[in-house]
Amino acid sequence: MRVPMKLARLFSTTTFKPKLELLSHKSLIKIEGEGMYDYCQGLMTNDIFRLKSEKSLFTMILNSKGRVLYDCLVYKVDDHILLECEKETASDLIKYLRMYLLRRKININVLDDTSVWALFSSTPMDMKLNSVSVFNDPRLPILGQRIISDKTSGIRNEIFLDESDNKFTYQQWRYKNGVAEGSELLKGQSFPLEMNCDYLNGISFNKGCYVGQELTARTHHTGVTRKRIMPLIFEDTPTGLDLDADIYNESDLGVKRPPGKLRGLCGKIGIALLRIDECLKAERLIVGGFRAKTFIPNWWKM
Repeated sequence: MRVPMKLARLFSTTTFKPKLELLSHKSLIKIEGEGMYDYCQGLMTNDIFRLKSEKSLFTMILNSKGRVLYDCLVYKVDDHILLECEKETASDLIKYLRMYLLRRKININVLDDTSVWALFSSTPMDMKLNSVSVFNDPRLPILGQRIISDKTSGIRNEIFLDESDNKFTYQQWRYKNGVAEGSELLKGQSFPLEMNCDYLNGISFNKGCYVGQELTARTHHTGVTRKRIMPLIFEDTPTGLDLDADIYNESDLGVKRPPGKLRGLCGKIGIALLRIDECLKAERLIVGGFRAKTFIPNWWKM
């Protein structure tokens, strides 16, 4: 099922010039040492050996029950690997990764002297810069590029942008395109396909075993994923909503099991984990007394 034409037109005509934004809530974890590819391969949903020919990948790290623990952008830099993750979860992620080191001679540490930037636009870009590392966002071309720089470098002195027509923050742009990350995921509860990991090029179904692989493969091969992260567009700017607020069909407010959970909100734009069919058929969705609608992003692989 596709988004109604009227709504599709509303979201396909938005255009703006590139914008550069510092992602101060992000950290980088450096992994280096002999056997680092084999080590990462057994813990991550994507095929990490693709980094031998590609510069960036998206991956998730699951628990033994196949539920999402962490999501990461992975970069190949010289002789080591960098994991981009939420700053508030970086120390926990390092502890988790070190649990599986055993006797491997691999070093895992946070980089304190680097910054992560997002360069995004309404159309895909491929900007080349000399003094910093630039990576295409491996999830979607419309999410632009990641720039990793020394914290002392004057990156804005190298990138001159006219950002006057771009009113979006990077968070709003992600939400508008239905992409969740970090704390917006339901840690330890949701499955990677519900978080659109398959649609965002984050899972290899051809690689060998990894933690949580069995249930993920089974869910994929059944072809049934009833819930997914989707965009929410509110009629009015909501206030006072909890991050995990229940979402109801306006015509069926009395149900015991609501068809969705709010996962992020920025102005009138949000994201939520929704039962796809039920929420697409709803005339209006209700979140804490505020009206909203959802739609299927045009990048979904349906």
